[in-house]
Amino acid sequence: MRILVNSFLSKRKKRILILLYFVIYIICFYLVEHVFVNRHYFVLDTPIDRAIPFIPQFVLAYYFWFVYHVWGMLPAFIHEDQNEYYRIAFALFSGMTVFVIVSFIFPNMQTLRPTHLENDIFSKMIAAIYVSDTPTNIMPSIHVYNALVINTGIWRSPKAGKHHALRGLSLFCCIMIILSTVFIKQHTIADIIGAFVMYLAFYPFFFTRRFRLPALFSEPATTL
Repeated sequence: MRILVNSFLSKRKKRILILLYFVIYIICFYLVEHVFVNRHYFVLDTPIDRAIPFIPQFVLAYYFWFVYHVWGMLPAFIHEDQNEYYRIAFALFSGMTVFVIVSFIFPNMQTLRPTHLENDIFSKMIAAIYVSDTPTNIMPSIHVYNALVINTGIWRSPKAGKHHALRGLSLFCCIMIILSTVFIKQHTIADIIGAFVMYLAFYPFFFTRRFRLPALFSEPATTL
């Protein structure tokens, strides 16, 4: 059993190594959020954003975003065909890179967060988000963009893609995540629009026949 596991992981070591991008992203995100702060920020909220109600319960969907990544990427990681895994990973990394670049050259923010939070569990969960994630550098929304990419990956999955119930559940989760970004006052409508535009721009490169896996990431065929 140990031999099979070692063989399985060794043939997927490149899939594991590229996840180091998340470390690079977190460093860049920290810099843009907490180091390069003495800049003029463009306020993105509009009267429409201010008219959207604050619904703390949607924080559950917001947090589910992290689990959603696992749902979308783990089956692709396990599957023998590495192309689907890299389609998802490269699409995620490309959008996150664009987000960092935009944050550096176009500092932006919103002023929608409530000044007072209640003492219920949902409000406490939101307070934890507010402490770790400032209301700056929100365009385009990575929460929205990544959710769109993950949903696409799940729909393309050899197994989940054949089951309408799973595809419907994934779409429902994706929609709830998107809605959560405005209902807990983390993002504006403009951020969501920006995420959709970025998704549509990258879709032809990663989720059509145009995609070609670079030879650097090719893997030996598994015998499992």
